[in-house]
Amino acid sequence: MKLYLKECQRMAASIIFYLFLAVLAVNWFWNFQGVTQTEIDWAEGIEPADTGFDRALLSEPSPDDEYFGSKNSEDDPEAIMTGAVRALISEYESNSYATYPLGYYKAVSLDDDEQRRVLEIILEITGLTEEELKDLPEDYFPAVTGTIISFDEMTEDEDGNLSYEMKDEDVSQGFISQVSYSRFKELMLEMEEIIGEDGSQYSEEMMITYFGLSEMTYEEAYEEYIQTIENDKVTGGFARLFCDYMGMVLGLFPVFIVVIMWISDRSGNAQYLIFAKKVSSLKLVTSRYLASVTMILIPVILLSFESLIPLVGYGLKVGVSIDGFAFIKYILWWLLPTIMAVCAVGTFFTILTDTPIAVIFQALWWIVDIGVTGLSGDTGLFTLIIRHNTLRGYEIIQEDMGIIWANRLIMICISGIFVILSSWVLSEKRKGVINARDMHDRFWKGLKGELRYKPAK
Repeated sequence: MKLYLKECQRMAASIIFYLFLAVLAVNWFWNFQGVTQTEIDWAEGIEPADTGFDRALLSEPSPDDEYFGSKNSEDDPEAIMTGAVRALISEYESNSYATYPLGYYKAVSLDDDEQRRVLEIILEITGLTEEELKDLPEDYFPAVTGTIISFDEMTEDEDGNLSYEMKDEDVSQGFISQVSYSRFKELMLEMEEIIGEDGSQYSEEMMITYFGLSEMTYEEAYEEYIQTIENDKVTGGFARLFCDYMGMVLGLFPVFIVVIMWISDRSGNAQYLIFAKKVSSLKLVTSRYLASVTMILIPVILLSFESLIPLVGYGLKVGVSIDGFAFIKYILWWLLPTIMAVCAVGTFFTILTDTPIAVIFQALWWIVDIGVTGLSGDTGLFTLIIRHNTLRGYEIIQEDMGIIWANRLIMICISGIFVILSSWVLSEKRKGVINARDMHDRFWKGLKGELRYKPAK
């Protein structure tokens, strides 16, 4: 325990720890701070400046309401086809197709043969000729097609606020798909293959996200409200969104703390401790590892109070039951395994090589992970960061709970394995069986495939 507390104190006095706190705080401030109070104010009648397509999460809907919020679904295939074709025509004309490989924007340009095939796909879906496609009437598509909205006029007042005049929704649209929805999805699958990069607008998932936007019914809005109040106990959605934003930082930046703390021993006063015979390698590695996890976890828990305290006050005010432990529960089973994995991997590679190479490995893992993981409901067995970038979607989490728990347990197991390996490597170094330089050379030769098995004589 003394060694553990000493490591906590040492970390609390390090500059790298305060740099980590700064990154964590800035991420929290820009992404999550104020979200909870905004929702509470909205439920009490103070509408925020930007409501988007949502409704107040904490406000009980009434059958007399004019709007019940939005949803994404395949309930309206015609709307999905309309929006996707509108986007496809626009990208075809500019020969610039938006994609997001590894989560980052990339514009793809096609060659003449590929463009010719795209044109054939558009003509098959619309039933138009190439000449007609070049001269589409203004009312060919409706004003609103999913996330694409057309305006007749945009004005700016003296305060810089923008106002828009919508196109007349009563004007009949000209687009009517000439293919079935199943054939349409086949053609969009071909579009994905032609573009050749992940994250285009023409995957089934993205088409529903972008163009499957429709208004909820009163019954659907009421069911969502009941989920929020009774199943989520008000706080669940806020805890998930908080963990989503915090997870983006915790999937990468803790490795810097771990690496600096181990490397600093080489030039600091802690060198004697590492090779002191009275302190076992397992105890040293475990104490420092647990100290790292603890010190990283504490500020995350403290930041959650900015959301928890107003929610508790709101629950008391309106007389609804609040889960006061929602944040700590989500932090422990959602974020803690991520912190554990990052710290364990960082510890192992730093002890193994006596270099900051762990930062590079973790950065690569982080970049790939956020690139292949969607914003919600896309958890795999080896996903490092669980994403759920919405206050809503309780049912999505429930549906994926099995894979999420399996994933978190795998992260914990990976952490345990790397901590044990780290202890073994350090123990061998202290015995003099291997030295840092030998480990370094063996590691890099292993990466290059230069190590060969030599049978015993």
